[in-house]
Amino acid sequence: MRYLVALALLSAGVVIAQPTVTSTRIESAEWTCGDSSGAVLSIHTRADKRQEACNDHALGAPGQAIEMRRSDDGITAAKRVEVVPSPTPDTTPHRTPDPASSADVPLGFNDPVYANVTSRTDRIALSSDSSLTDLSIIENSGEPTITCKGSCSLTRVRIQSREGVRCISGNINLTWVYVAATGVDDDHADGLQCYGPGSTGAVTVKNSTFKMAGPTTAGYWSADDWRGSHVLENVLFEGGTYGLRIPADGGSSVSLKNVYFVRASFRYGAYLFDVVKGRRINIAQWDNVRWASWQGDKLVLGALIPRPRSAFPAPAVNP
Repeated sequence: MRYLVALALLSAGVVIAQPTVTSTRIESAEWTCGDSSGAVLSIHTRADKRQEACNDHALGAPGQAIEMRRSDDGITAAKRVEVVPSPTPDTTPHRTPDPASSADVPLGFNDPVYANVTSRTDRIALSSDSSLTDLSIIENSGEPTITCKGSCSLTRVRIQSREGVRCISGNINLTWVYVAATGVDDDHADGLQCYGPGSTGAVTVKNSTFKMAGPTTAGYWSADDWRGSHVLENVLFEGGTYGLRIPADGGSSVSLKNVYFVRASFRYGAYLFDVVKGRRINIAQWDNVRWASWQGDKLVLGALIPRPRSAFPAPAVNP
């Protein structure tokens, strides 16, 4: 009897109101989630929640949704609304105009990171436990522009000269340092050279660039019987005979993370770890070491450079 009454009421157009809750469902077939480079990270069906499905990434394309709302008299109404993807956040560092590169290094002598530097034209010799910050030096003596006689720190320092930084001993830290060294005549110019036979310490270079031209040894060179360790993270090498050269007797270990070599800019090769008396320096880390190239004023990161073999590695030559 109740069944017949319900049928009669429905046929008469009477709606029995039930309590409802607001809900949203995706009507489009799928969501595409991608990163800022345009690569598709994942594709999700309409059953996924937007926040969970895209794992906090911006949605790749807009879609349609049905939004169910409760009206004043308790009857549920449906309204079609447009689902607009969240804008991709701007994560490009404001200090660099190069959105094509993820390299966190100064891209030139006039990089914005040096906006507040003080200019000098003389060489500097630092005693132990000294530091320099926000300094620009242009000079042409042919001697090291900055010499660290002991532990020292250089932060936001740029150099344009024939010979860059000389490390004698101790713990030496370079952060946001740009060295443009151009050798002249019979120079053997270096961006940074460790020299002090029998000396030890640790040289740590981060977010820095070594650009070489003319007669050079290397952007970074550790000379005979320097016994310290070398840690490089977010470092760019361009030009010179080699970008990075450390012989077996030039240090106890070398660690490379996010280190880039500009393709076809080196006379012989990107790096060389010279074998001395059958041994070579210990490579403690080799993580995200890549070729790079310039497209106009944009630095573009390229293929990975394989980790050298454990014995008698050949230099990485320009492909």
